[in-house]
Amino acid sequence: MAKQLLNAGSDVINKGVVSVEQQLRLERFLTYEAALMDEHEYDRWMELWIGDDITYWVPCNSDDQDPNAGVAIIYDDRPRLLERMMRLKDKAAHAFRPRARLIRNVSGVVPLSAKGEELEVVSSFSLGEIRTGTENIWFGKCHYVLVDTSEGFRIQWKKVMLLNNDEAMPNLTFLV
Repeated sequence: MAKQLLNAGSDVINKGVVSVEQQLRLERFLTYEAALMDEHEYDRWMELWIGDDITYWVPCNSDDQDPNAGVAIIYDDRPRLLERMMRLKDKAAHAFRPRARLIRNVSGVVPLSAKGEELEVVSSFSLGEIRTGTENIWFGKCHYVLVDTSEGFRIQWKKVMLLNNDEAMPNLTFLV
């Protein structure tokens, strides 16, 4: 997020690219998305995505590594993301039981550009996780392409840049 903000034009920082009302809608939407992920509401979270040509990407080793030329923690299109949701919902999947207890804070929501109904947005998050007596704290930045529809914002593309994406990490048994 910091890199995107540093590269943004002065109008993005000084004037903004959306109205105050739309800014509040964006913040509420991203907070709602976080709540769905925290509560393991996978079907409702999937309803936030629009179209068949979607990307959910969590880079590994570098925020800018090409996922087609290197390893990614997650690099899902719609079919792969639906498969991931099926595994996360599987009550027989021992690796995902018990479910992690999660709480996430979203901050620093900044729209970088607006083209028609499409918005490019960045944000930061901190995520607390407790599972089987182990506590983890995750920090990261998100980069979105959102579409403003008659039903509200929908996600077309999401990149989650974990602060520790170049470190050994446990199995992610939840959505980031």
